[in-house]
Amino acid sequence: MGIKRLNHAVLYVSDVPRSTRFYQDVLGFHPSSGRQPEQAFFAQAAESDNHHDLALFARNLGQQRAGVFSPRGETPAANEPPAGLYHLAWEVDTLQELKRIRDQLQALGKLGLEEDHGIFKSVYGHDPDGLLFEVNWFLPADAIRDEDRDIGTAELDWERELARFGKL
Repeated sequence: MGIKRLNHAVLYVSDVPRSTRFYQDVLGFHPSSGRQPEQAFFAQAAESDNHHDLALFARNLGQQRAGVFSPRGETPAANEPPAGLYHLAWEVDTLQELKRIRDQLQALGKLGLEEDHGIFKSVYGHDPDGLLFEVNWFLPADAIRDEDRDIGTAELDWERELARFGKL
């Protein structure tokens, strides 16, 4: 059995209310059960039927010891990761939605890379704590051409892609 989707992600953040506003306003997450505004926020993606896709937990940045950060400043336990998250990726249904998110990230000064991966297009951004995330849109299967499969990674050409896929 293969992986179908990201079930949920849990992020430690420095300011739960600030990060909550960001994920709601920019990416359209909405509250699910278990909300504790100052300490934790559980959220569903706009089109999700999952209990929660994202949880934000308050993080005491602690101190660095032996080159490792942990939520409380001590050396992580055997079941705790010694390093942070690289990035999460969420999928959107249309290229127009990807562009809307891209434009909003740019307006906030949070836009990172914009990449064409051939069969999918991606924008990367940073949340208020600098955590990296990716939002992507996959070409419909019936629209994929051979050259889409062989592109590797290139800079995303919005004009070309919107001309080709803007009405899907």
